Order: sequence, then structure tokens, then C-alpha cells
Amino acid sequence: MLSGCAALPFFGAACPEITDTSAWINKMPGPGQPSGGKLHVVVRVADDQPWKLTPQPGQPEGLLVLELSKGGPSVPGTAAYQQSRKPLPQHIQVQCQGKLVATVDEITVAY
Repeated sequence: MLSGCAALPFFGAACPEITDTSAWINKMPGPGQPSGGKLHVVVRVADDQPWKLTPQPGQPEGLLVLELSKGGPSVPGTAAYQQSRKPLPQHIQVQCQGKLVATVDEITVAY
């Protein structure tokens, strides 16, 4: 048995409490805007660390699964994701360490 060993902070770190989730599709016309709209997902957490959302492949059509993990360029206490490619999802699930921590079933469309 080894003594005095500690796990690195990004291994086994606890998932933060999710305080708010939102998702919307920006379909407003403008320069550089994709014709089908651009999806924005924001997750707010009760934590002062930056977090990131990474899409998980192999999901059924209409479902976007995002993995929440430490790091990324987000403002501390938030994680964000954007997608302009089609098809855009109807439902979003957020996982942390492989466990479901939030769902977004209402995606607002802004024209």
C-alpha cells in the first residue's frame, strides 16, 4: 500500500450541481449565420471552475448527449456548446462522468 499519494484533481472529481440549463436555436438572418439556424446550449453550475460540454457520438437522431467535464474556455460556473450542422436535436441530455445530470426538452427558436 502506498501512502502519501493523491489523485490528480481532474480524475474522480465530483460533478458540480447544475443550477440552470437553456438551449435555443438562433434562426435570425445575418452575415455568417447558417441557413438552418445555430444551436446554443448553456449549462450553469454551482462551481467556480470553467467547464466544457463535448458531444457524444452514436446517439439516435433527434437526441444530443453532451458530456460535462472540467476545462474549456467558458466563464467559470458555466459550460457552453454551439452547433450549426444539421440535423438539430429535439432533446438534449447532459452527462457528467457518464451519468445523466440534466435534460433539456424545451429548445427555444429565435427568429
